[in-house]
Amino acid sequence: MRIVLVINDYCLFPDLSNTDNEIKVTIGVGHNFDEILDVVGGALSNEQIAHLHRLWADDTFPRNFERVGDDLIITARD
Repeated sequence: MRIVLVINDYCLFPDLSNTDNEIKVTIGVGHNFDEILDVVGGALSNEQIAHLHRLWADDTFPRNFERVGDDLIITARD
């Protein structure tokens, strides 16, 4: 399962997209992790939320950053 954090320049409300292959959380530049938790709480496991938090805040976690248009896409480095 791939977990993706997307920061979008124009996102007003955090959004969760959960498919069989990918969990994608889209947030705006002004959102904080509490707002992310409001969206993913109850939908994701504690392990998935911990992984998402590492993508969000752990500077020692190996991550890929890719800018595509208005999105900054953050994923775990393989």
